[in-house]
Amino acid sequence: MSYLNGPRINFWGGGSTNVDTANNDGNGIVDLTTASVISDKTDDQLIDFLRQPGANDKGDNYYSVGGWNYYGDHQVAFMNARVSSFGHPGSVTTSGDIMDLPVYLLGSVDPNSGDGPYGGPVMVDLDPTSSQTTQIYAGGLQIGNENPVLLVRGNSVCHSRFLGLRYDRNSTSPPYLTPGSVYASGTFQLAFPKSAVHSYDKTIQILHDIIEAPNAIGIVLRFSMFEFMPGKSTDEMQPDYARNFNDANPSLGRIIGSIGPWYEGEPATVSPGRLLQNNKLGGAQGLAHLDAANKLISLDLISALQGDQIRQNAQDNTSPIGPNVDYGNLQIGTAAGSLVSTPSLPDSYYLQGGIYDVQLDNNAVDTLTDNAIEITSSKNGLSISESPMRIYSNDRNIYIDYVGDSASMDLQVTELGGPVRSATTVDVASGDSGTLPDAGFLNFPATVSVPAGASSVTFNVSDNGGNAGFLSLNFTIGESASYFINFRKYPIDDFSAVISTGNIPWDIVYENCLRFYYIIFPAMSKRIPLNDQPTINAVAGEILKRTSPQYRDTTLYMPLTRSLSPGKVALLQAYLNGNSN
Repeated sequence: MSYLNGPRINFWGGGSTNVDTANNDGNGIVDLTTASVISDKTDDQLIDFLRQPGANDKGDNYYSVGGWNYYGDHQVAFMNARVSSFGHPGSVTTSGDIMDLPVYLLGSVDPNSGDGPYGGPVMVDLDPTSSQTTQIYAGGLQIGNENPVLLVRGNSVCHSRFLGLRYDRNSTSPPYLTPGSVYASGTFQLAFPKSAVHSYDKTIQILHDIIEAPNAIGIVLRFSMFEFMPGKSTDEMQPDYARNFNDANPSLGRIIGSIGPWYEGEPATVSPGRLLQNNKLGGAQGLAHLDAANKLISLDLISALQGDQIRQNAQDNTSPIGPNVDYGNLQIGTAAGSLVSTPSLPDSYYLQGGIYDVQLDNNAVDTLTDNAIEITSSKNGLSISESPMRIYSNDRNIYIDYVGDSASMDLQVTELGGPVRSATTVDVASGDSGTLPDAGFLNFPATVSVPAGASSVTFNVSDNGGNAGFLSLNFTIGESASYFINFRKYPIDDFSAVISTGNIPWDIVYENCLRFYYIIFPAMSKRIPLNDQPTINAVAGEILKRTSPQYRDTTLYMPLTRSLSPGKVALLQAYLNGNSN
């Protein structure tokens, strides 16, 4: 149960996600599935089009056709994130040796030379039209500055989880028109094996307790991102574009996180526990862990409780986090009634990582072991109910590279936090992962069965030879539990004939491999002008390195979006190998 039932370090601060938004919609000029340009207009005409004033889905004047951040480079950063508390469940302190130390997510070191780290984590969507396929690739974790007390160097990827509302649209609004995600929160979890721990201060007890915890195989970092909005408004950005100030406009928001042990047998990218649903706030979820031996229940409610007001200064994202709705006391029990209560701490909850450790008596332990948890409140009508059945998995965003690819999927299926108590059938169906239609390229079973007493099931999926594209594989147990895994299948691009000539024309390489990115991701061309053949030839060695398989799982891979098919990568590499200096 990692940070919930083990030693933990909590932190909070601001965050920046500098994603490029021009690929959120093809705008009729590109094909997002094939990463190709389909318009007959020139590059200059298409770029000018994407920089023109845009409109949102209601027709309001809204940034540019390329979205609110056409010049984003996908970098993610923690901003002034600092340790706010640490300790063991039921004994967490807000004072001590690591208080206020900064917490950083790192970019990757070069897998060939070991130099770095370079840059920072990167955020990309498997399906660029989707709000549920977000991934963050990171290369490490650090606590402290020049002489860090903890330094982790290892590549890891996390996926958006617990996507749901955090703010009521009817009671608060941002200072100007922003994406609707400003009202929402998303939770991410990264795991690093012990081998990735480069160094740590062994004199700091909490670090020792996390890294050397019995049965620990590494470290997990769980963090929630919320209240994210573009730092500049439409009224600021449109004049900038008109003056040819092609600045990025990163989304700025709040982060609350916890660091704990990664225990053997636990998933890397999603937190185990009993699933809690906020019945009054769409999609808002949390987790509970019942420690019967120590008569303690630990509740992760970062994403389950409603925030009170969205800040009105978009760029002020490092001041103390605004309060939650004041729920008075949280009343924890079952449908039969409350068993124990604890203060909701609306003004200071984030100092504890959004986690509540509550002592129980024997009766409460017995009752909560065999019954779904209900959480109500003494004020403002909180209603949180446990979903008795839960489905979850490490598997979230999967790439299908070649015809015939297959994969083994592992699902965790639990009931009240433990094995299912009777044989359980999970229904499986495919659907859209975003605004593009389900491409239907997977073979998969219509149902999978979990025997009584089991808590997991494994099954296979395979490519059926269908069209490239995107889909979401959806898992349900009646109306009581659901989960999804997203897939992207690359198109089958075969350039073997032109490659075999040994004399690959530049225009074929540019049109098929680089033009899409020159138009849709202009931040790339601020570093390397993708339309300039002499420059591409001059940096051929670096591009070859960045498109090689050993860079695929790092923050340094090109393109960051991982949207270039294997066939196009082969064409680009063949050209570069023939023209490298």
